[in-house]
Amino acid sequence: MRVVLLALLLGVVGHARADEAPPPVEVRAHAEPDRVTIGTRFRYVVEVISAPDAEVFVEQPAERLGDFDIVDFGVEPPARREGKTVLTRWYRLVGYSAGDHVLQSPPVKYRVAGQEEAEAPAQEITVSVESLLAQTPNATDIRDIKAPEPVPVDWRPYYLLGGGIALLLAVVAILYRLLNRPRRARPAPPARPPHEIAADALADLRRRNLIAVGAFKEYYSALSDIVRIYLEQRFRLRAPEMTTEEFLLTTAREGRLEAAHRRLLGEFLSESDLVKFARHLPTIADSERAWGAAKRFVDETAPPPTVPVEERRAAG
Repeated sequence: MRVVLLALLLGVVGHARADEAPPPVEVRAHAEPDRVTIGTRFRYVVEVISAPDAEVFVEQPAERLGDFDIVDFGVEPPARREGKTVLTRWYRLVGYSAGDHVLQSPPVKYRVAGQEEAEAPAQEITVSVESLLAQTPNATDIRDIKAPEPVPVDWRPYYLLGGGIALLLAVVAILYRLLNRPRRARPAPPARPPHEIAADALADLRRRNLIAVGAFKEYYSALSDIVRIYLEQRFRLRAPEMTTEEFLLTTAREGRLEAAHRRLLGEFLSESDLVKFARHLPTIADSERAWGAAKRFVDETAPPPTVPVEERRAAG
């Protein structure tokens, strides 16, 4: 009797597992190669395979991934494979600590119509970092010094003579231009600094009172545009034409923003994207926090104020 009950139980469990549908999002990762030496760069590839009805959000690390430094990264165009969408991210990593290191793929969240947001299971791989000193028995041997090099010719008198002639010619050219320059029109007033323009735009957005009438999408769109235009004018970035992922990649690669400002901006832009494109409905408190984050980002990244010449002379 016990044998019969056990067989029936196993059959029910097997049938239930067979009826389970595959997960809508799957993460795959691999290293090329997975065994390197200290200081040698290698390629780490992450593929996110999703069903057609799944919205995928991939978190983008900017500085480190596990025990490795990120020196370069990129995003490949989405591809179709067996009826599913494949998103590919690649990273150029380097490690400076010998041993076996577990490398976990970045977090991937997704949303399926009619369901709550979920996180796809991450994939872990092992990358071995080896030391060249351990592989070379005589790595600490001492070699003889090179033979002394001949005394170079002293070219300094010729440099001084040439520099004096060039300086004399430059003075003559400057005097000629000063004496013969045409009268110029009065210069136009200097353009307003980007941080003042952004501050006025933020104040105007608050006066429009879009939150009170429930226009959250219009409010977040205007708030995101103000920050992106400020970034374009302040840091010479083409921020209004970039996606959030492309912008974070560019600022991290070129080092134009500090890490704290990149994190603050990444959270703000990601929340704005959820409201604009993913139909996320924020609360009034969320909207006020987003406005405060944008204001704090503009204030903290604004250039230091310049002191007029008269005030510096008075202080001196």
